[in-house]
Amino acid sequence: MNLVWKVYYYSMTRHEIRPVNVFEHGRFREEVLKHLRQYEEKDAFAEELRRSLFYYYCGKCEWEVIIGPWCDDQNSKEIKVDVYMQIMNNWDIFVDYVWNSKRKPRE
Repeated sequence: MNLVWKVYYYSMTRHEIRPVNVFEHGRFREEVLKHLRQYEEKDAFAEELRRSLFYYYCGKCEWEVIIGPWCDDQNSKEIKVDVYMQIMNNWDIFVDYVWNSKRKPRE
């Protein structure tokens, strides 16, 4: 499986925000592969995919970035955005992308 879905991530070793492929997380990738083999129905697969995504990426400080306005405003607030929220912004597209990889020959 050669899936690529990039999100923003803060690298503590490099001290920078950079894109990272969510499928490089070994355990998450393993679960996605397991779900692809296990489920024949897309809706059931999508629910398990969402649960795995939540477990590995939601609300964990190592997967959060802080977003704030470029031009400071007295009333502006920064927000923490984790990988789960980034993917949920494009959930339908993400599910289709992963589900359709099932039809492609695996490498």
